[in-house]
Amino acid sequence: MSALTVSQVRFRYLTLYGLRWLPTGLMIPVMILLMQERGLSLPQIGLVGTAQGLLVLALELPTGGLADALGRRPVLLAAGALNLASLALFAVADSFALFFLVWALQGVYRALDSGPLESWYVDSTLAADPQAEYERGLGYAGTVIGGAIGAGALLSGGLVALGPLGPVSALTVPVLVAIVAQAAALVALLVLLVERRPSTGAAALWASVTQAPRMIGQAVGLLRRSRVLLALVAVELFWGFGMITFESLLPVRLAEVVGDPERAAALLGPANSAAWIASAAGAALTPLLLRWLGAAPGAPCCASCRA
Repeated sequence: MSALTVSQVRFRYLTLYGLRWLPTGLMIPVMILLMQERGLSLPQIGLVGTAQGLLVLALELPTGGLADALGRRPVLLAAGALNLASLALFAVADSFALFFLVWALQGVYRALDSGPLESWYVDSTLAADPQAEYERGLGYAGTVIGGAIGAGALLSGGLVALGPLGPVSALTVPVLVAIVAQAAALVALLVLLVERRPSTGAAALWASVTQAPRMIGQAVGLLRRSRVLLALVAVELFWGFGMITFESLLPVRLAEVVGDPERAAALLGPANSAAWIASAAGAALTPLLLRWLGAAPGAPCCASCRA
């Protein structure tokens, strides 16, 4: 039996989930404008961002067995430490090479961070009560991510509006706060995430790595056989491409319109906050929509895909 109750597991999961996304909310209004302030052009910003996407794509499957082999807690701690390192480097980076390294670290972090917390929540909930409905907590996570990113974006805009902090530019201040928030998230992981399931060792890790090519081949074969899955993947591909382009170019265009990158970031904070709070409200309404309309009309894209 688990030492935690179902409600305690859910509380810890949602708390850790919110702390995980708060630094992202702080970064969203300023990251593109800050890279421009440090001398990067738009093509260079696109190239450094590619480092994250390529590494996530390359490492998502090979790292899938890490949580089983080493345990969820150490994998999440390693991911959080990498995110902390990338944020610290982002705060001082002033060249294409350093920003490329920042986003490469982000790519490894995203690959490691994808899944272990959710699997810990499900296993811990079922250990506390095999009949428990863990889906409710997973549904609440959509609301938490919207609230956390919205709060972070609002705080980020307010920090930029206050102006520079001594020698630190106004656009850099939210990055420093994001570093503090990420450090707090690491401490919370150490305290709140209790794992009793033993790790399975290096054999499971090696099996996961060696099976990755076969799993990729099977996934491609499944897409070729299923038009529905192929259509869903195509929608996500083009939707994601469009959203990333929009989110990257909006700060640049807004800075051109208002004539000041810092003012643009201050405006983006509340705007992003409103968007993510609306996302949180939509996630909270989703269970009702599913009950009234059914799964196909009522189910939105997972909120975490947008970050």
